[in-house]
Amino acid sequence: MIVKRIAFLLFLCCAAIPAAFPAIAAAAGQAEWSVGKADLTGWLPDRDGPVILNGAWELYWHSLLTPQQLADGQTDVQPIAVKVPSPWSSSRIGGGKLPNQGYATYRLRIELPTHSELRTLALEVRGIATSYRLWINGKLRASNGIVGTDPSSMKPANYPKLVFFEPQAGTNELVVQVANYVQRKGGIWESIRIGGAEQIAFSHKRSYGAEMLLTGSLLIMGLYHLGLYAFRRKEASTLYFGLLSLSIAVRTIVQGQAIVYTLFPGLPWEIGVKFEYLSSIVAFQGLLLFARAEYGRRLNPLVTRVSLFVNGCISMCVLFTPAIVYTYIMLPYQLFVALPILAYSLILFIRASLHRRIGLLINLIGMAALSMSIAIDILYYNHVIGFGDYVPYGLLAFLFTQSVNLSMRFARTARHAEKLAEQLQASNDSLEIKVKKRTTELQDANEQLVQANEEMSRMELFRTRLISDISHELGTPLTSIKGFSLAMMEGVVTDDYLKYARRIHERSQLLERLLDDLTELAKLENRQVRFDYRRTEVVPFIRQLFHKYEWDLLEQGLSFEWEEPPLAEERRTAYAELDPVRIEQVLANLLSNAQKHAPAGGTIRLRLELVDSHHAGGIAIVSVSDTGPGIPPDETERIFERFYRLQGDSAVVKGSGLGLAICKEIVSYHRGEIGVESSPGTGSRFYFRLPVRFEGAKLEKGA
Repeated sequence: MIVKRIAFLLFLCCAAIPAAFPAIAAAAGQAEWSVGKADLTGWLPDRDGPVILNGAWELYWHSLLTPQQLADGQTDVQPIAVKVPSPWSSSRIGGGKLPNQGYATYRLRIELPTHSELRTLALEVRGIATSYRLWINGKLRASNGIVGTDPSSMKPANYPKLVFFEPQAGTNELVVQVANYVQRKGGIWESIRIGGAEQIAFSHKRSYGAEMLLTGSLLIMGLYHLGLYAFRRKEASTLYFGLLSLSIAVRTIVQGQAIVYTLFPGLPWEIGVKFEYLSSIVAFQGLLLFARAEYGRRLNPLVTRVSLFVNGCISMCVLFTPAIVYTYIMLPYQLFVALPILAYSLILFIRASLHRRIGLLINLIGMAALSMSIAIDILYYNHVIGFGDYVPYGLLAFLFTQSVNLSMRFARTARHAEKLAEQLQASNDSLEIKVKKRTTELQDANEQLVQANEEMSRMELFRTRLISDISHELGTPLTSIKGFSLAMMEGVVTDDYLKYARRIHERSQLLERLLDDLTELAKLENRQVRFDYRRTEVVPFIRQLFHKYEWDLLEQGLSFEWEEPPLAEERRTAYAELDPVRIEQVLANLLSNAQKHAPAGGTIRLRLELVDSHHAGGIAIVSVSDTGPGIPPDETERIFERFYRLQGDSAVVKGSGLGLAICKEIVSYHRGEIGVESSPGTGSRFYFRLPVRFEGAKLEKGA
């Protein structure tokens, strides 16, 4: 719906251009004409508006006459009737056409009303080729360039001017001296308008402002598209469209109101004309390149190459020859180059529309508006019709349609890009998930491999150390068994066989105990033992163990004492994550060692301490003290090594030397530590620490 509305508005705008042409013709018909005389006696500027002085003027060929000379009859030249506006080469004298180069004097008498309602009037003078002087009622009112009778005495200039004058009742005379030796057309070839001073000034300002606005719009559009091409070289159509816009902008400021001469007053006429012709050539070539790049890329490029060559040659001619030369090639160029380019471009647009490659109505209307304005201007500048200079407006309509087309294409591209971005984001997310999943799987596999390697390393270490320990520790009991059995076999022992059999049995039990302890220690060291951790209340658990082993120690004639935390500490419940069986194994081993080393009637003390280390957390210290001989200081550091036995210890034969090493591994599994405090002659204190967590309020002493 939006596209159709835009197309309808453009159609109305384009239709308004030809609709204005009859109004222009009607304005010209307000005067009644005879040769050299316009009757405006019934004309009032405020009521009827400006009048175009199109009609038959008097022309004095090869004579530069002043109003005074004409009034005094100081000339032998007979005037001829010429049509204004038109170049004088379209008139005949002596049976032949007037040449393009030469000089002449134009004369027109205007009959104005005789009443006193006329105020200050103005003339809008535009295209007079290529220098002139203008008198109104005998007074020199305006000039452009220098009028001369030969090329050396003439200086060209041609840009619009407003001429204000005070009219006189009845007849008013216009005398215009014109000279041309620099281009193909000479004379008054654009309409001269007469009207009220305010009307003509306002109309001139309006046209000037419109052309300034149009030039600015074309300039901005051209620079914008050149900027697009600078950042995206693949879209060559934006380059050609930018060149087309800039070239028409240049053409606009050198034609019409000739803005360039206002901006640069000293600019030579020749340079301005070169800009005018070169901009037209570039515009046609840019239009063709744009149409092909946008809608005919698959077509044979021969047309484009030929047009580039032809336009290049003509451009060189314009650059390096004077206007008197290259202005003569413009009509053939328009007929055989410009119009075919225009037709070919229009065909490309129609073809693309039929294939639904462009915005159908919008682009066709824009191209039709541009084509129609170009055709009108070609006819106008060749004096076939009396109205023109519509190319900038046609191009503006074309620019608008192309802007709409580009906007829609960019919108489609943006939507497509957004869709691709969403798909890419989804793919990235999916890929990230896959990568994370694969990475996790690889990490898990790697961790499993590392664990397997560590397990294999531990197994190998376990095997190596087990073999080494077995070979080291089993040697002594095996040697004893072998010696006792050999002595019995060879008859060395002849009596008391029971004694030797008992010794062999003791050594066998030691071997069995040694193998069990060695296997357990190796498994503990290689983390091959599973612990059954339970949340256990520490004080009742240790108190229970005390009562469990109390009678065994009492039967050995030893005193067994229990010391638990004070009541205040006891009321704070301490819990530990532990394996009850393994902790009992540690405590039983420590009690067994204390029993072995305590003297008859000695004392063994089991003590439990609870120590705060941080909020809600602390340490439980379980210690076993005896009154035995103690341990030398140099041996306390090695007491927990495997197979280490105290020097001179009579109880070594009863143990494997692995018990304390096993205790150390079990305590480390519980994130605790084990140690010993001892001095010779004062007994020993073995202890282990376990992390605990307190629950309940702490009671003050005496509570």
